[in-house]
Amino acid sequence: MECSEKDKIEELERQNQLLRTIIDTIHEGVYATNQKGEIELYNREVEKTEGMRREEVLGRAEKEVYQGANFQEQVTEKVIESGKPLYEQYFEFLLPNGRKTDIIISSFPFYYKNKLSGVFTIGRDLNQFGEFIGKTLEIKKRLAYKQSTDICNSGAEYLLDDIVGVSPKIRETVTFARKIAKKDSPILIFGETGTGKELFAHGIHNASLYAKGPFVPINCAAIPDTLLESLLFGTVKGAFTGAVEAPGLFEQAEDGTIFLDEINSMPIWLQAKLLRVLQDKMVRRIGSKTLRPINCRIISATNIDPFVAIKNQTIRPDVFYRLATVTLYIPPLRERKDDIKELCNYFLKQYCARYGLFLKRVSPDLLQLFDQFDWPGNIRELQNVLEGSISSVESDQEELGVDNLPIYFKERLLKFKNNNATEFSKTGTLHDILLGVEKKVIEDTLQRTNENITKAAAELGIFREALYYRIKKLGVKLDNKDRVLGR
Repeated sequence: MECSEKDKIEELERQNQLLRTIIDTIHEGVYATNQKGEIELYNREVEKTEGMRREEVLGRAEKEVYQGANFQEQVTEKVIESGKPLYEQYFEFLLPNGRKTDIIISSFPFYYKNKLSGVFTIGRDLNQFGEFIGKTLEIKKRLAYKQSTDICNSGAEYLLDDIVGVSPKIRETVTFARKIAKKDSPILIFGETGTGKELFAHGIHNASLYAKGPFVPINCAAIPDTLLESLLFGTVKGAFTGAVEAPGLFEQAEDGTIFLDEINSMPIWLQAKLLRVLQDKMVRRIGSKTLRPINCRIISATNIDPFVAIKNQTIRPDVFYRLATVTLYIPPLRERKDDIKELCNYFLKQYCARYGLFLKRVSPDLLQLFDQFDWPGNIRELQNVLEGSISSVESDQEELGVDNLPIYFKERLLKFKNNNATEFSKTGTLHDILLGVEKKVIEDTLQRTNENITKAAAELGIFREALYYRIKKLGVKLDNKDRVLGR
């Protein structure tokens, strides 16, 4: 049965709408001009890159929209004159909103009924292109991981996908880590002991443009000062007794990532040498007169508030501002208790596979106790408690319960529970009880924020001045009296 003219027109409209939907969905920017140089196609990706809406540009002359970019002269007119495409042309120009953009474009002639009818251009923002490469490398590593092939040649075992948690705080942290991984700026990771700073460093490396290079970690607190210097910068033969020709970790991390854990433990005099490396991207081996260029991503980590470290003079301010171009804060476990069950299931599965056990779950009573505990050692403490509990499990046991807890931790857990239960059950007037509750909340908040008044006030939802007033009124004691006086 032949299609009617109406059906043919409807099918053409459907195909036209399909093509426009595809053009609007792809990651490349696409726009087209007619033979008069007027823009007649402008897809969503170009809108995103250039910050202009298609309604603002459609029908306008290309030369008018891209003033100073010379598109009309360098691309469109050349394509019209030659009738041939131009490939991979680089342009850097200012958009009408004042933002600078760098793009690579390819332009092609469009013929209709054997006549040149217009020019269409396909391009990609260079910044977005870097993100695309980073995502591609991460996907390749993820596939290799699933296929149980060796992705650890670089030294980075984990992906950002390996980070366990369903709480909004940890998901936001992972999302932010994925974004900053695509750039090459130095990153400072800040989080309490046991929150997973090195795990995030692994994941950022594997999601970055440096993923094919080595991942070189070093714990600055675990190595003597003099040895740390030679490990970082390298040595030449004869520099000191026993010295050999050896590259430092910065050189070994070439085209990859160096991870400086517990950077606040690095001696101040060595931080001064590190500053030269950060500024000049050059290292000088101990005993050498030659400077060597380096190309590596620098990720550092600290387990205390970096501004407290600066105040205590364990981190130089100039080094901090070089290392902390981007700061990633990892929330402690007490701020993401929704993740405790997920973490328990994850570790339980690991230990059952390792020890040949058949545990299926953690009992509700034990999860309730875990939820009431503040976990000062964070995820590492939870993992250790679970591994210690496994040792008392029977071979046919299916549920990990309170009775399986190590004795020392069971006593600690129950004591913590009882302290919390009696903290707010004091006798007295309602006014006195409320004041006691308010004081306890403020003390806990200040402890969590390392006595950072600004952070504590923000968490409590009050002004700094109001928090100062309550601290004095309630007699809250702080280790740092300068903070109480506002100095």
